Amino acid sequence: MKKLRLTILTILIIIPLLVTSCVQQVEEVPEPVVEEPVVVEEPVEEPELGPVLKIGQIGQMSGVMALYGLQQQRGFLMGLEYMSGGETDDQGRYIIANRPVEVIVKDDEGDPEKAVALALELIERDGVELIQGPVSSASAIALTNVALENEIILMIDPAASYFMTGLYFNPYVFRTSRTSFDDTLIIAKYLVENVGPNFAHIGVDNAFGQGSGAALKYSVEQFGGELIADIYAPFETTDFTPYIQQVMDSGAENLFLTWAGTGYVTLFQNLADMGTLDTMTVGTGFGDNASFAAVFGEDTLGSIGLNVYHYTVPDNPVNDWLVENHFERYSGEADGAINAYPDLFTAGGMASAIALATALEITEGDASADAMIAALEGLKFEGPKGTYYIRPEDHVCEQPMNILQLVNLNPDLDDDGINEYRFFETIYVSEYNELGVPCTLAGDYAARCGDLPTIPTE
Repeated sequence: MKKLRLTILTILIIIPLLVTSCVQQVEEVPEPVVEEPVVVEEPVEEPELGPVLKIGQIGQMSGVMALYGLQQQRGFLMGLEYMSGGETDDQGRYIIANRPVEVIVKDDEGDPEKAVALALELIERDGVELIQGPVSSASAIALTNVALENEIILMIDPAASYFMTGLYFNPYVFRTSRTSFDDTLIIAKYLVENVGPNFAHIGVDNAFGQGSGAALKYSVEQFGGELIADIYAPFETTDFTPYIQQVMDSGAENLFLTWAGTGYVTLFQNLADMGTLDTMTVGTGFGDNASFAAVFGEDTLGSIGLNVYHYTVPDNPVNDWLVENHFERYSGEADGAINAYPDLFTAGGMASAIALATALEITEGDASADAMIAALEGLKFEGPKGTYYIRPEDHVCEQPMNILQLVNLNPDLDDDGINEYRFFETIYVSEYNELGVPCTLAGDYAARCGDLPTIPTE
């Protein structure tokens, strides 16, 4: 019996030892080593660039309005840089919709016949797929037919006559430039309400001036006023005395001027000499910075005028970018003292580039007329002036306009040798769609106006 108890005790002692030994053996088994897979990163191949997109730019690069052509050209390039994010190909061409863009600039000298010849040369010899410009409204009118016959998009800026998107409209014609109605609607409302209802007009005897006169008549009547004297003078006029006398004899309280180029200087000198500035309210467009002091004298301080664009007015990221980068790029140029800051039509050139680039992104680089028309009609985009909207009905580009007060004539207030042109205080900036610019389509296209306001027919 004693022997049996000893045997049982021995078994009881051995069993835990065996269990412990088993546990120890399990714990000592090493964990299997799992090797991580080796990931080989494939080099990311940049997409191959598409074919070079050639854009023909027609402007007035010489003569009395050469400054406007320069602004147009620089603004367009700034717009391409902005839209490309600064990305270029190995030849320094900005890349839009995966296509390097080459801009071929031509000087039409303000001559419509030369503008047409240059456009045909750009299309047939250089292979451009889009045309931008010009400065002259007469040239722009002539180019509308080139666009139609060659089925190529014409993006107009800075030419302002409404005729291009009115009487001479065709589906290939677009604009980012304002129209004469933008000018006259915003100033007519202010003058009728604050000065009086009767208006006289002196305009240059060309498409720009005549378009402005018709727009002024419409605009004044919208606010209960009347255009009682509509007078035109040749572009080469050096003595405006007889035209000003007609104005003073008319009994109008307001005189609106439509002029361009250096003739403005003589016109204002004659107005001052004849006492017109003392007896009438002269409303006009506040023009480019560089020639401003030569046109407006001390006796015009405090005057109110309309303005298409002045770089000190808009408060938006696009204009901030334009002002900063324009100064950085051009302040060191030979003309940097007077052209360091963006000017009257720099914004228009940039707006044209933004509109075309945005449409090209939509079409994935297809610059054909059918693709671009579909992308541009109804396009709303942000530009240096704020919001722009290309109406699908008539391709008019609705945009903000300014009423400014002239408070300073010293272009270089800080005496640093670079003119900053802080001439104005802002009175009012319209919303892009506020002015109700009428649709002026005619003939077979008139039905496209739809519900837009129109000019009453006689």
